[in-house]
Parts: sequence; C-alpha cells; structure tokens
Amino acid sequence: MELLGSLVAASPCPPLPLQVMRPDTKTGKEIVGFANTHHILMQAYVHAMRRDCAKDNVQREKTQTSLTNVLLAEFCDESNNSEQLYNACTTFTRAYIHAFMPLRPIVDARFAPYDEIASDTYSKNSIIRSACEHLAGLIYYDENGERNYDEILEPLKIMSFSQVLAKYAAVHTARSVGPTLTDITDE
Repeated sequence: MELLGSLVAASPCPPLPLQVMRPDTKTGKEIVGFANTHHILMQAYVHAMRRDCAKDNVQREKTQTSLTNVLLAEFCDESNNSEQLYNACTTFTRAYIHAFMPLRPIVDARFAPYDEIASDTYSKNSIIRSACEHLAGLIYYDENGERNYDEILEPLKIMSFSQVLAKYAAVHTARSVGPTLTDITDE
C-alpha cells in the first residue's frame, strides 16, 4: 500500500472533487456527494495490480505518461488562469482513470464546478485540504527538506483553491527546467 501511496503522491495533479451519487441514509434518495480523486486512483492501481496483465500495464503506463506530459505543459503555460488549470486537471484525471480500462467507453467522470470550489480553502473543504497537503509534499520533496513540511503547509492553509492551483503551476514551472517525464521513463 505504501508504494501505491507514493505513486499517487507523485502525481502532478492535485486531488479533485469527483461527483458521486450515494443514497441518503434517512430518505434513501440519491444525493450528490464528492470523492477525492486521489482515493479513486489508489483503487484503480489496486485493481490493475490484481489483474496483473503486463500488456495492459505497458499500454496504460504509456498513455498515462503522455497524459502527464500534456498536463505539465498546461501548468507551465503562463497564459492559463486557475479555471483553465482546473479544466486541464479534470480532463487529465478523466483520461488517466480511463487508461486503467481502455476497452470501456470513456469514463463519465464529473467534477465540482470550478465556481463552486474556487474560493474554498483548507478549512472549508476536505478535498482542498488534501490538495494543499499534496502540494506541500511536492514542495518539500523539491526542497530536499530545507524547510519542514508543516512550515510549507501553513501558508497554503489560507489560500483559496484557485490560488493553490496557481501555486501548483509555479511549482511545475520551476520543475520544468529538468528532464521531462518521458526522458526519465525512456531510459
């Protein structure tokens, strides 16, 4: 499980609020809720491991590497605003999930509308809290522990989700001076 956590933690994409339907425990009616996409990805990896199909895994990894490079380019494009970054993240996540099951129709993954979560913060939304913690982990890794994790996380706690997305862009832009993911995986 630790390996799976590491795979998801290394994702360049923040956790996003994926729309889910669930029954209301009192009325039995379907209500809309939101799930953390990083939790969904961990489950997808578990299922891929259980299937243990080398051919499928090679194709999935190739597809996901390509998708990751496209997302990183979006983050590094300084003309993109936070809403465009969010849309790039939802497109990435939908396609990334689909790569786990390519023979099925494209995944009907719906996300919280950007306007509904753009101003949410660490204390208002558990998925935004996960995004801040994920971003703090990326920064901590990049800094090689120069600051402690809590020191990095603290200023992120007061940022709106739109500001957090802009910070992801800044982190990925700073990272873009090194080798690309394709350069690393093709070696």
